[in-house]
Amino acid sequence: MIKALIQIKKVKKMRESKQHEILEWVVSAFIDYYVPGDCEETPIGMMQEAINDHLQAFDIQGGRFRVVDAKETLVSAYQESTEFWWRLNCYSFNTDCVPHEAQREPDMGVQSASVLFWVEYFGLGKEFMDQDKFDEYFDKYHPEMLKLLVKCCVWDVLFPGETLPGYTVPTSADTSSFDYTA
Repeated sequence: MIKALIQIKKVKKMRESKQHEILEWVVSAFIDYYVPGDCEETPIGMMQEAINDHLQAFDIQGGRFRVVDAKETLVSAYQESTEFWWRLNCYSFNTDCVPHEAQREPDMGVQSASVLFWVEYFGLGKEFMDQDKFDEYFDKYHPEMLKLLVKCCVWDVLFPGETLPGYTVPTSADTSSFDYTA
């Protein structure tokens, strides 16, 4: 009980902070993401172009966030629990519901971008935009997919060659060890 109260207090503190605002802004690059049916580029390539455009708002004159703030925020976020990452895709970060049950609708959340990246990152599709593989993994969405996406498409772009403390990139697409109850 005490551990749960400490976690709630910690989550609330970050929710009210500039770090939370930055993290929400970073994650917003992936909300409601889709790949047009007639695209000729890999989904990851298309996604990275859009993300790069989104990230250009860091350190520009009048920009609200600096790259150094993003670094501190991402390092802090990767120290957080799985519940915290589930909350990033809830309609309300401070939901009283169980976070994995209060996820945004797929067309309003990060699931599509995360799963699309997961499938392509691990080379799971037999063909370009393998819809069957996408559907299979879409039903298995987990924040670990979002964490991989943010690490590769945000951290590696903003901080090339730097290790993200506390995060190990998954070596396989196996989702059987994911905890869906957090």
